Amino acid sequence: MISGLVKVATCGVIAIATSVALVGASEPIDTAESYLRFEETIDGKCQNLSTGGKLQVMLNSHPSLKIKFRLIRYFVDVRQNGRATGIAEPGRSPVKLGCTRVGGRVQRWEVERAEFVR
Repeated sequence: MISGLVKVATCGVIAIATSVALVGASEPIDTAESYLRFEETIDGKCQNLSTGGKLQVMLNSHPSLKIKFRLIRYFVDVRQNGRATGIAEPGRSPVKLGCTRVGGRVQRWEVERAEFVR
């Protein structure tokens, strides 16, 4: 009976410690991914490809560090094979990804992995 109470008490302490740790986790953390921004720009080729299409670009907004990235591409909300990879330079020209619309259907990218290059 006592060993059962010890187990319950131990679980309660672990649960409290875990919830306290999670409260502190809501503070902003500087991750490489947090510095990658996606933007759409007007582009004649994308407009010709599909009405309303724009060029999707990604920018590194960190003031000094390069970011190595790996992106997943979705076409009509279906994950596509392969990955877009590279290094985004800080404050430089954007990384061109592709058109937001192809044949009238939506295409988008999401960050799968990002890390600072030091």
